[in-house]
Amino acid sequence: MREPRNRVVQVGRFGDPDGLEVVDAPLPTAGRGEVRVRVLASSVQYTDVLIRRHLYPQTAARRPPFVLGYDVVGEIDQLGDGVRGFQVGDRVADLTVVGSNAAYRTLWADCLTRVPAGLDAAEAATLILSWTTAYQLLHRAARVQRGQRVLVHGAAGAVGQALLALGRLAASSCGVARAASMRRWSASWAPRRSTTNVKTSRASCQAGLTSSSTASARMGIAARSRCSSVAACFAPTATRRACRRSVACSPC
Repeated sequence: MREPRNRVVQVGRFGDPDGLEVVDAPLPTAGRGEVRVRVLASSVQYTDVLIRRHLYPQTAARRPPFVLGYDVVGEIDQLGDGVRGFQVGDRVADLTVVGSNAAYRTLWADCLTRVPAGLDAAEAATLILSWTTAYQLLHRAARVQRGQRVLVHGAAGAVGQALLALGRLAASSCGVARAASMRRWSASWAPRRSTTNVKTSRASCQAGLTSSSTASARMGIAARSRCSSVAACFAPTATRRACRRSVACSPC
């Protein structure tokens, strides 16, 4: 039986997309504590563009050639020595930063997350970086609590949509995005929509709790006003006027 090919997408040189190469690489073997996976899906992120252009701090020390691929969903086809709790055929996911735009790769078993059998691999791959980022922003950076309101800028993007979904689970959330972008996702989030004045921010606000531009403005104030009751308001002038100080600021 012919050995499977391991095709990879690697950075041959930093810069524009012409520096990317699709090449055949040696088939990796799982070492101790590792598994080898047959890659089912690996997302393409804007972060990959930064890595390829040599602008991403976490990979600044790397030099070409190296394989791209920030995350991976794969099916285990080989177990290394000492691996417990997994078996050949299990579907798993990992946040890898590089190395996953490949047909096969090895992963540390203690870093893996199981992927439910009924979930599409490509859909699962879209959750790994964007939704992990959103979760960290909400719960590790902002430490959002029940009763608070969250305003998400750039809500039409991958992280923005994740923030909206996770924000609604943790508190209540409102998002702003360009009107052109909003049409792609507005129906998914809430039955009512409000659009801010184009002279203010050329943005649209979406949340189940808002039904007018004034309410949207108040939501935006609420999202930032929990930090201080005496600090100056940095919202746009039109937003401050719409608020009319009807949202009481409270200290952190």
